[in-house]
Amino acid sequence: MIDDSNNILNTFNQYAKTFESLNPLSVLSFYHYPAILISPDKVVTVKNWIEGFVVFTAVMAELKFRGYAYSEAESLSVDQLSDRLATVKGIVIRFKENRQKLERFGLAYTMRRENDGWKIVVGALYELETSA
Repeated sequence: MIDDSNNILNTFNQYAKTFESLNPLSVLSFYHYPAILISPDKVVTVKNWIEGFVVFTAVMAELKFRGYAYSEAESLSVDQLSDRLATVKGIVIRFKENRQKLERFGLAYTMRRENDGWKIVVGALYELETSA
């Protein structure tokens, strides 16, 4: 297996930066379809770009309403499972313009290498345990 960890992480970081624009069309090319999106509240299967546009329009509208400005990732790690399959795991903190924290959550993304690069197949966001 050829180590492609840097390309995997670069692709994920490009996706994260692009997501900050809150433009649904701009993130669609980062996904392989069908894709699965998992959050603490629901699981959504996204069959194509049209469904992706609908899903991300709703997600991004809600973030705009809440005052989202940008995200910071912590502890990102890549586990390359094969030449064509990898996971990216880490913690994300979302902020408002004034650096006020909106939320903090864990992520685990499964990515697959296609002819045009690494694509997200499964995006899972999960609640982090709070310290007592």
